[in-house]
Formats: sequence, structure tokens, C-alpha cells
Amino acid sequence: MLAPDQTRQSAVFNHLRHSILTGALPGGGRLPPSRSLAHELGVARQTVVLAYERLAAEGYVRGRTGSGTYVATDLPDQAPVPAATPPLAAVSLSARGARMAEIPAAASARDPALGLLLAGGLPAPDLFPVKAWARCTTRVMKPLAGELSSYPPPQGLLVLREQIAAHLAATRGLVADPGCIVVSNGTQQALRTAADLLLDPGDPVWVEDPGYIAGRGALLAAGAQIVPIPSDAEGIDVAAGVRIAPNARLALVAPSHATPLGGALPIGRRLALLDWARRANAWVLEDDCDSEFRWEGKPLPPLATLDKAGQVIYCGTFSKTLAPALRIGFAIVPPPLVAAFVRLRTLTDRGTDGFTQATLAEFMRQGLLSPHIRKMRTEYARRRDALLEAMARHVHRAVALAAPGGLHMVARLPDDMDESAAVRASRMRDLAVSPLRAYYPGTPRMNGLVIGFAATPVSMANEVAKRLEAALVSVARTAAA
Repeated sequence: MLAPDQTRQSAVFNHLRHSILTGALPGGGRLPPSRSLAHELGVARQTVVLAYERLAAEGYVRGRTGSGTYVATDLPDQAPVPAATPPLAAVSLSARGARMAEIPAAASARDPALGLLLAGGLPAPDLFPVKAWARCTTRVMKPLAGELSSYPPPQGLLVLREQIAAHLAATRGLVADPGCIVVSNGTQQALRTAADLLLDPGDPVWVEDPGYIAGRGALLAAGAQIVPIPSDAEGIDVAAGVRIAPNARLALVAPSHATPLGGALPIGRRLALLDWARRANAWVLEDDCDSEFRWEGKPLPPLATLDKAGQVIYCGTFSKTLAPALRIGFAIVPPPLVAAFVRLRTLTDRGTDGFTQATLAEFMRQGLLSPHIRKMRTEYARRRDALLEAMARHVHRAVALAAPGGLHMVARLPDDMDESAAVRASRMRDLAVSPLRAYYPGTPRMNGLVIGFAATPVSMANEVAKRLEAALVSVARTAAA
């Protein structure tokens, strides 16, 4: 009964007042003796006495000498009448709002009770460097104490931007001026900020089909007209994009690892994309998704390393390398856009949490991020191989498509299997799979499940594969019946 912001006396008072107003304690009824109620509630008797006195002062109860305390028959106010919840049809959304409401915020949309087995695109919580992170937190706490009474810089802490620039140069071959880096609350916010600055409502934008759900949602939230462009084993089909929407204002692409099929843009398509952007005077939003985790072939350099015209906005995140809950991403913005980018951050949310930024900067300054990523890469490769082997051994009603990078794979289902039923049956077995169709802004061209391996321990690989096969068998039997 006691809320965090309540004293015990207030809690007792509010409880009794609510009981009186709702009729649980009827008018004229006698309240329990203060000693008895105090014992029942586990509080001091004086707490109840003071609550009774407050009820009497406000007219809810009357004291009768030698008899006790009674609920007043003429209450000072009436019980509040709950407002009727309007039916959904009565809610009036804008046309854009209605479209947004139809897009899943995340493909997994899983019940936390499911756990993380086969959860797509999520890092392993058991690999988070808890002790090292805690030491960095302690180290930055005192120096930051004087800054807690002010907002963090909307562009992000300079010390973090410098560490990000050094990390990208060493690991991605991307040279970035810290003055052109803007820290954001994850990739999605960086994409939304760019879209708000560069798009007018109704402007057409290319998105990969299938592709990044949250990125598509960010563009739609900015009023963009979504134009699905087919994405295949080599990523977005640039030639198709030029045919379908040559005058698009912007393209959202993941050149290193397209979600969810894992295609990576070859050099020919990369150059064609940049050539189209130059000719169309368009922008390219590069989501460097999962670039740290590539399992086949050499790591691919970012598209931004080829950009000579300043039309690529590179977006990265620490959600996969550390933890999504940190909510730290960043964008490398062409110099002419930096001031507007920072100004919009100021107007919308006043910047990203400075304390977490400082901790991350210290973590990177101590040289802890790169070894952590190497450790994760080694362990994730083990988990990926174990799940692929287990699925080959135990799953006969789906084919695992091993993507060359990323933290998930696609299990292709038979064309006649009900994908939604397969998702439900899997989740009933505590498998946090996602429907492949959710990734398609256009018409789905494949039936399947998106399944993650990063948060699925090697020791559980055979077990989860057997559960998945059991789920698919149940769907097939139901359909046959």
C-alpha cells in the first residue's frame, strides 16, 4: 500500500479515504480501533491515530466519545466516476499516424517472459562486461558531479566523440572529424533526426524490402512516402530503385549487412547508389548494422568511405557491441548539416544521457571496447555454428539460411505453412522468434522466421532446435487436420 513518495500516515489516510469514497466503508460504519488497525497494517499506532485525525478534519469520519470513530453519512465529496474508455473507432488518428500504427515497433515484439532463446538481433547479456563497466562508472562519477545540474551537450560529449572517431578509424577505416559526429539515443533517433531535417511530408524514400523495421518507422514518422526497393543476396537492388523511384529524396540502406537476409552491397552497387544520389541530389542514410560481426569473407568498408560528394550520413550504434539499454548511437554528418542536426537535438530531447556517455568514453579510452568485441565475435561464432548444426540435425520443416554477418539468421518455412501460426507455436515453447513478413514493407516474397543466436548459449542449441521442430510439426498437423 505504501508508494515510494508516501509517508505511512499518508498511505493509511489514502487507503481509508478511498475505501470510504468507494463504499467499501459505508456511511455510519465504525472504523476499527486504532490499535487493531495498526497491528493489521504493521505500522505504529500513532500513525493510524494521525490518519484518523486527518480524516476527521476533512469531514470523512466522526468521533464519538467512548464509542469509537464512524464514517460520516454526509461525505464532503463523492466517489470519482471513472471516465468511460472510448471505443477504438472513436480515436481519430492522422493519416500518417494510422500508417505508423500499422508498423510493428520491433519484429520480435516478444513477451519478456519468453526469455531470449532465439531472439533475433539482440546481444548476449551474459557477455556484458559488468565489472569493467562498473569501474568506469565509478571513475567518471566524481568528475561529472559538477555537471549534473546542467543538460549534456546536444551534440554529445567531446571526449566520447573523439573516442568514436578513433575507434572508427582503427576498425572501419573511416576517418571522421569529431566535430561532425552527433551522439544520439540509438540509430533510430539519428535516422529520425536526419529525416526531419531533409524530408518534407510526402517525399519518396527508398527502403530495403525486406529491411530494417525501426528505420522504416523513423522515416514514416517524419512523413516520408515509403518506397520499397527489392533487396536480395547482394543487398538493395539499386537499378530497381532507379526504375521505381528515380526522384526519391533519400535512401535508407545497410550496405554491410542488410536486415534480415544479410546481403552486403558489392562495389558495383555501391558506386551505382552514390551515382544515383549525386544525379538525383538525394541523401543516403547508411545504417552500419552489425558490421563488427561478419562470419564469411572480409569485413566490408563503410559506404561513407567512398562518398566524395558529402551525401552520405553514416549511422552507428553500441546496442549490439555492448547493450541496447545504453541507448547510445551516433551519426557522422556532412559539415553543412552539423549545426542544424545539433539544433534539432536541442529542440527535441536536449541530448543523450551524459553520465552514460562519459562511462562509455572511459571504457573506450581504457582500450576495453576492442577486446570485448573480439571476445563477443569468438563466442557468437560458436553459438552460430552450434545452432546451424542443431537445426540441420533436428529441424526438418525449415531450412536455415546462414547470413554472412549479423546476430540472426532466417529459417525458411514451406510456402504453404502459416507463418503466424509458426510464430505462435514457437512462442508457446518459449522461443522468441520473429515473423519474417514483418520486415517486408511490400508484399512478402518468402515465408520464414527470424531467429537469433547471440543470446542462445551453445548448451541450449539442440534443445531449442528440437522445440522449434516440435512447434512446426504442431502447425503442420493442425493444418492437415
